[in-house]
Amino acid sequence: MKRVSPNLIPEGTGEPKTRLRIRFTKCGDLRWISHRDLQRLWERLLRRADLQLAFSQGFHPKPLISFPSALALGVEALDEVIELELLGVVEPAAIESVIRREMPEGMELLQLESPQAALGKAKVLGATYRITHGLVNVDGLAATIAEIQNLEVLEIDREGKTVACDPKHENFELRVENEYLIFSIPNLPLGSFRPSELLERVGLGKLIEEGVTLQRTKVHLK
Repeated sequence: MKRVSPNLIPEGTGEPKTRLRIRFTKCGDLRWISHRDLQRLWERLLRRADLQLAFSQGFHPKPLISFPSALALGVEALDEVIELELLGVVEPAAIESVIRREMPEGMELLQLESPQAALGKAKVLGATYRITHGLVNVDGLAATIAEIQNLEVLEIDREGKTVACDPKHENFELRVENEYLIFSIPNLPLGSFRPSELLERVGLGKLIEEGVTLQRTKVHLK
């Protein structure tokens, strides 16, 4: 009989489970690890913390870990979200210190909570980003932003396909604050803007190519 690790117990064993939602940072060199590698990092982190992950059923069980909004390679996260399920009844306050201890450099625990299972997985409303614009005079950028905000619909061409958003959408934002361009992109059913597309639209498309780090400052959940 194949031995099952105590950290890899599949779902459906009859044991109670605890659902966790964790907010954390992903900065520095960690911004260069892929979405899949980030999941593996969390699996190893939780095992080192001696926490029992719940797994799905079937021939190829997988850990019940999900990221409501995947982060593009090279983007820093100042407030990233992961949701997961552990076996047993676990109090978040009792495991906060051990999770924090196992986090690698560039990762910091911001919030640990246990949402009600009846609420289901988090729904992503959108995300907020910021990037250093590097401009001495922002008048031209401010004028472009004002022009966009007055549009009925902001449209961006993506390889022959039009992606559109209402600039007055409650989860859309575009502004200059000191040295930063700050923008929020709503999650739309027919397709959402990519950060690079919005940067190109306001005339700052070369910033990422020049090595300026884009930061995602918040994932907005319902």
